[in-house]
Amino acid sequence: MDPIAQRSGQPLPGVERKLAVALVTLALVFLGLTLHFWRLQILQHSRYQKLADNNRIRLLDMPATRGIITDRNGVILADSTPDFSLAVVKEDMIAQPVDEIEALARLLGLEPEQFKERYLEGGTGIPYRPVRVFDHLGPREVAIFEADQDLFPGVILQVVPRRHYPFGETAAHVLGYVGEISQTQIRSGQYPGASRGDNIGKYAIEKAYDDYLRGKDGGRQVEVDARGRELNVLGVTEPVPGANVRLTLDIELQLDLERAFGDSRGAGVVLNAQTGEVLAMVSRPAFDPNEFSLRMGTQRWNEILTDPGHPLQSRALQGVYPPGSTFKVVTAIAALMEKAVAEDENLFCSGGYYYGRRIYRDWRPGGHGRVNMHKGIVESCDVYFYQMGERVGMDALAMWASVLGLGRKTGIDLPGEAEGLIPSPDWKNRERGEVWFPGETLSASIGQGYVLVTPLQLANLYATIARSGMHMDPFLVSGISDVNGMELYRRDPTVKRETEIPDEVWNTVTGSLQGVVGESRGTGRAAAVAGLKVAGKTGTAQVVRLQDMEGRDEEEIPYELRDHAWFAGFAPADRPRVVAVVVVEHGGHGASAAAPIVGRILKKYVKTYHPDLLDPPAPGT
Repeated sequence: MDPIAQRSGQPLPGVERKLAVALVTLALVFLGLTLHFWRLQILQHSRYQKLADNNRIRLLDMPATRGIITDRNGVILADSTPDFSLAVVKEDMIAQPVDEIEALARLLGLEPEQFKERYLEGGTGIPYRPVRVFDHLGPREVAIFEADQDLFPGVILQVVPRRHYPFGETAAHVLGYVGEISQTQIRSGQYPGASRGDNIGKYAIEKAYDDYLRGKDGGRQVEVDARGRELNVLGVTEPVPGANVRLTLDIELQLDLERAFGDSRGAGVVLNAQTGEVLAMVSRPAFDPNEFSLRMGTQRWNEILTDPGHPLQSRALQGVYPPGSTFKVVTAIAALMEKAVAEDENLFCSGGYYYGRRIYRDWRPGGHGRVNMHKGIVESCDVYFYQMGERVGMDALAMWASVLGLGRKTGIDLPGEAEGLIPSPDWKNRERGEVWFPGETLSASIGQGYVLVTPLQLANLYATIARSGMHMDPFLVSGISDVNGMELYRRDPTVKRETEIPDEVWNTVTGSLQGVVGESRGTGRAAAVAGLKVAGKTGTAQVVRLQDMEGRDEEEIPYELRDHAWFAGFAPADRPRVVAVVVVEHGGHGASAAAPIVGRILKKYVKTYHPDLLDPPAPGT
């Protein structure tokens, strides 16, 4: 037999082994593919289904409109207006996102760096979620983008609500402002449902009532093409607008008080004497909260922070000042309650009071002569009250100041209220490790030394006097209702507590305060209003020791060293309806700088709300 033919009936050498290897390899490949398909289609089905849907179906946020804030008469103080923004979806972009953002910024005529930073800060979240990069676009920028929209796949034009304050700076420290939530605030858990790009209340009412005002965002489920362009709306969850907040403010009274300040720095508070409602609250200088609704640049923010006038500080709520002679009513009440003096007891004022090795001077160099309590308050005799302070002692004086509500927060519904300070020997030893000197009691008795109050505290003190000892917390929000008008919250005035001070003490003090304005030698005659009985007290609070400025005219004293000017009053004196307190920083004398402002506000309020309380003009006038 032919050897070749004989071999053809047998497998070639090594072929069987190679065939086996190939078959095993092919089997392993098919097994690997089968396992991979099983992993993709079974184990990771939901993940890839979600990615596929995100490529086709998108969830687009619909921000809720923030609730409206109105004054007591329904005048809108804060609302929302439509605003155009551009957001990017990086997964839909063809070019590198930062390059596309830079090109778009240059097309719109904007500097690109800040917008690239915005993307880098917010672009690391949920896939396919739009990241808002360009805010507050005007009609020109919108038109430019829409003309070249096809050049920027992955860029979406959004209409979002922007906070708007129609009165600008007016009542800024009451209303506050909104700003973009930070990552720290998101992680805090205090803002459930909030995400990067959302605005929250940052200050004052906007912050204190943010939970009501913010509302609940909605969204749209849309179908998009491969370039991210919207093809069809699959579903909509409508956003729920925020609730509307009604304030106790009267915007006309607020505006009038702000105008009365002019360019002066300081603060003013007007309260309803019967309810504790805040009718006006002014802090000057102020800021425009509309700036915060826009994207404020670093330079502008630094300008505000370094402004020597500190426009962000609510002086009415957080500014602490020595009250000067407006505090003498506390000393008078303490002296009467401690029976340290009889109402008709006369003391002599020669222009100074010698105590130890020092003379404590009166504001009137020639003195006031024989002085009883009524004259002491009417003419604001320092020497009389030095002696009252000496007789009462600092512990009792501090105790009665506390009874009258000083040295602690008033409880107003705003964040950040200062406590002020009513000193005592224990306080000085505890906080400073120093002993209390008896002469410091004399300074405290006329509202100097360590004594500090806020304008709101002083207004609340005089409201308590006007109500003959009834304490009521001041408040700003009278009601909250949803978009359908359903009431969610209502604040009813309540008496917090009553002091155990007899009516004869209140009558003595109130009668003397009326004499401050109504008598010929009263220091507050500039607060007088024709046909209206006004009760009040002037105050001149020294910034530096009187001795340091002796012999110098006011014009020669540097502005920052001049005295603060106070006036606190209420009207009508016999049937109080309104309380007003004003402090003019470095204004000099309360009689000339602060009293006319208070008189103007008392007159406006009574003529607006209670014209029947004005006495008729005398015949022939």
